[in-house]
Amino acid sequence: MNREFLINILTKQEVEGEKDEIEIITKATVEGEKDDYTISYTEQEEDNSESHTVLHVENGRCISVTREGAINTHMVVEKDVRHISHHITPYGAFSMGISAIYVDSDIDSDGGKLSFAYATDIEMSPVGRIEFIINLTPVGV
Repeated sequence: MNREFLINILTKQEVEGEKDEIEIITKATVEGEKDDYTISYTEQEEDNSESHTVLHVENGRCISVTREGAINTHMVVEKDVRHISHHITPYGAFSMGISAIYVDSDIDSDGGKLSFAYATDIEMSPVGRIEFIINLTPVGV
């Protein structure tokens, strides 16, 4: 599949007891096969700058997230594995532990849904939980 989609991304987060939800809708390009694919999209930030995000899904169970813009991030969310992610922000750089809670991938050339959640920690002290629910609809349908 190599196709353009309209994506709806709902992010739910709970960090240090505070809950928040963010929803964005934008266009994305999806390349690859059913369980091994890449979703690429650009979104407008609050300061009018842009950030570019690439989600690479391997075997339907491991997601590599790379984000470039005002905040630069690389992280891996993989079932049964704790990874260390790296973040560079205007306020400094830091590392964070990422432990998948679940990964559910059901994407094909007609669209579908990718959802995943993970727990975060700093130096093994729990910080929060973040969940992404991404729905893809083919453009022009």
